[in-house]
Amino acid sequence: MNLIGRVALVTGGSRGIGRATALQLAKRGADVALLYLKDADSAEQVVTEIESLGRRGVAVRGDVAERDTFERLRDELTSSFGQVDILINNAGAILQPPAWDASGGDVTARTININLLSVINAIEVFAPPMVRSGWGRIVNITTTYSFNGSAPVLAYTAAKAGVNAVTTAMAAELGPSGVLVNAVAPGNVDTDMTRAAGKDVVDWAVGTTPVGRLGAPEEIAESVGFLVESDFICGHVLVVDGGQLLRI
Repeated sequence: MNLIGRVALVTGGSRGIGRATALQLAKRGADVALLYLKDADSAEQVVTEIESLGRRGVAVRGDVAERDTFERLRDELTSSFGQVDILINNAGAILQPPAWDASGGDVTARTININLLSVINAIEVFAPPMVRSGWGRIVNITTTYSFNGSAPVLAYTAAKAGVNAVTTAMAAELGPSGVLVNAVAPGNVDTDMTRAAGKDVVDWAVGTTPVGRLGAPEEIAESVGFLVESDFICGHVLVVDGGQLLRI
């Protein structure tokens, strides 16, 4: 499939998996909008790279934890880019508590809002036009921790398990309309989030992964591109983890 003429939105698109995914979709022909929260310079650099590939790019600042962000973004993009055809719900955050029983209500609530509620809100805002046009692709970025959990980041893993449920529920709902919903569940990938967990965590991740290394953001992005271009994969959570779930 050729994505020329399609418009993609990547949340958390200024770095890591989001950045790699934005560039991957641009290479496949899509125009790409990025939603970012803090690093304007990095976001604009990604836009420059998208434009160097001959595609249109734009970066918009906003907090995925707020539904208003998506409603504003829909209006802005519709007037400047056109309808969003491809939605990549990539933005996520681990708000690290000192222990599973010491996170506090505010940290837990924001973790759920960023990692789960943002996905629901984005789909509610951007999927209806896809349904009306008869074509759309939604890919949610989850994690292998959504299958086996991790108590130190309890709210994060619970939220991502919820994303898996949203993926399958909306795939069944939207598939008949030509809107295919899938997810990618990365293992441990070489991103700022992973490195921020510390050397002990990174060493553990590498040691429990059969291929013996962290994944690269570009490897996750290739999987996203594969799902976007498929006309028959629907409701699937694609694990891309170097085999780690085989050992843990």
